[in-house]
Amino acid sequence: MRPPSLLLISALIAVCRSATDDTTAATQYNPLRYIPSIVLTSIGLGCYVPVTIAMFFLIFTRGAKYMLYMAVGALCYCAGLALRYPFHSHPYGLGLFIGMNTLTVLSPCAFIAAIYMLLGRLARELKMGKYLLVKPNKLTRYFVISDCSTFFIQGSGGGLLSSKTTSMQNLGKHLFLIGLVLQLVSFGIFTILCLTWMHKVRKHSRNVWLRDELAGRSWYRDWRAMAGTILVSCAGVLVRSVFRVVENSQGFSGQLTSTESYFYILDSLPLLIAIAVYIPFWPANYISNGQSRATTDEENPSSHELAVGARGGSGGPKERDIPVTTPFLESNNARNVGPHASRRES
Repeated sequence: MRPPSLLLISALIAVCRSATDDTTAATQYNPLRYIPSIVLTSIGLGCYVPVTIAMFFLIFTRGAKYMLYMAVGALCYCAGLALRYPFHSHPYGLGLFIGMNTLTVLSPCAFIAAIYMLLGRLARELKMGKYLLVKPNKLTRYFVISDCSTFFIQGSGGGLLSSKTTSMQNLGKHLFLIGLVLQLVSFGIFTILCLTWMHKVRKHSRNVWLRDELAGRSWYRDWRAMAGTILVSCAGVLVRSVFRVVENSQGFSGQLTSTESYFYILDSLPLLIAIAVYIPFWPANYISNGQSRATTDEENPSSHELAVGARGGSGGPKERDIPVTTPFLESNNARNVGPHASRRES
């Protein structure tokens, strides 16, 4: 990490601590162990609300309805942040705390579900599912099921925290922590699969790996930009997941739990990066509902190759590194196919 990056992080921590120094309420009757800062809450909402609105706008104008999971999750996270306003005035309300904590902790499950879907869809679009350890459709199914399972485990634990008996509250804490650990393990395995898949495509299918670059497309229109976006998103979720596991293992009186700056630096910020990165690199620009522009020619032959097959050439469609996709060439190829096909029928 470069010195400027360390300086920026140090400055952010200093700002957060300065904003919370005057509002700390380390009392046993306050489940959060501090009074939420109105300034930091407003900054957090000021960052999340525009990203959430942009996500819904892109879904309904550009497509990729599977991103609704992430957009709805972002909306729930905004609701969790908004509950910090009334909690600032009523810091001893257990119901407010449970609602606020549940929304901010469980909403990232929706982010994770969307990320799980993206890798499988990208692999199918590129016809590179063979480099995944499991088939793309099964990959999505398995990890979404694991995400739902950890969601219900965490939700059950969060519900038990409102119990009046200490034993049930302790059980809720343990269940909540187990759900977070399982989520971290599952997402860590997924991230490794994603990295392994990209490495295998780069090593064994150079024609697919370099396709958009050789076709002269801008780097941000390259399918590898989408793959890189997924990795950046994974990194943000992993940072947040590790933080939540360590935080909950310390208990309500731990340093991470009772310091507001850690919540924003290690939870809100990584998750914001994990979802905001998709705004400039919207999945619909790289993943279509039908055939992808990055599909290999062996599985999606061009018009020129079909014309060769119509003339009776041996071998059928041949694999090419760059598909012929310009409208001018496709129209000429279509005209060339017609006469040959007519003479063959006669």
